[in-house]
Amino acid sequence: MTTEDQAAAHRATLERLGADGGPLTAQSKTATAQNPEWFNVRRGEPRQDRRRLHNEILARFIESRPEVRRDKKAIVLAGPPGAGKSTAQAALIQATRTQPEHWLPINADDFKDELLQQARQDGSYDSYLVPDEVRALEAAGEKFYPRELAALVHTESSILAKKARNEALESGMNVIIDGTLGNEKQARILLDRLQAAGYDVLVADVETTQNVSEARTMGRWERGYLDAENGTATGLDAELGGRWVPQSFPASLFNEPSDTESICAANAAAIAADYGCVSEYQVYRVADKDAGPKLETTQGRAKAGGPLVDSETQAAVRDASTTRTARHNNRPQTGKDFGR
Repeated sequence: MTTEDQAAAHRATLERLGADGGPLTAQSKTATAQNPEWFNVRRGEPRQDRRRLHNEILARFIESRPEVRRDKKAIVLAGPPGAGKSTAQAALIQATRTQPEHWLPINADDFKDELLQQARQDGSYDSYLVPDEVRALEAAGEKFYPRELAALVHTESSILAKKARNEALESGMNVIIDGTLGNEKQARILLDRLQAAGYDVLVADVETTQNVSEARTMGRWERGYLDAENGTATGLDAELGGRWVPQSFPASLFNEPSDTESICAANAAAIAADYGCVSEYQVYRVADKDAGPKLETTQGRAKAGGPLVDSETQAAVRDASTTRTARHNNRPQTGKDFGR
């Protein structure tokens, strides 16, 4: 039976291999986007056979959600990894009076799983993806799981996630875009696309500290690793293992280790304020590694093109507007609420 001490030793190996310039990074020579047979590496574009694979993966992805509604609504999630975005997502869907199957969740991690499974099926996992350093360690008895090599499909999974997003927006699908918003430029590109496509957007930022983010991501990996090692994991978790996130990633989303919130918070607040397509903005906070996300702030627009205001102000403005309209038309009017 694999113990927590053995998991800690394996974790140290993964951190070492995933350091800058190491074999388990997105820039490694065995990363899929660095394979000249699959990609025009200089341009970062997949070649014909790889594009065909992408189309097959995307077709399966869209077909797996036949009940997705086409109301042009988007939930954009922000915040560091491990903060509890999945838990918040469930609450957000419930608040819209819809069901999970009515939404298309777009998360690059899901495409990482697809690419890793494909590599195992077509033999390229062993023939190309696994670095020599990992082969040597496995020969010495240290087992690695596919998700621990996820950095090697990071670039390609991001390409797939963007393609899925673009296809969904073209058909008006209700989408949940699960990311961090750690890059303001990319966040604005995303909102530009949503606004141009005529979407009604809810931005939800799930915040916590660097220490909590690191503890939760590491705890999630360790549970998955131990379950896979000890035979208690099921489904994909048994095959692919725990989801590995190097500690350098949560750290990159904080200006200082002592900060109470990540740089994602400022980016989420900025795009929520600057884009009129954002009808609602929420902030959740996670106090410690064992706590769930708690809703802290809700803001919305009392009128189209107006500023974000708190929920009390929004309700007061709408009540006043409804009263005035009722006097003139003798029938009530309601304002715009995301998904409600």
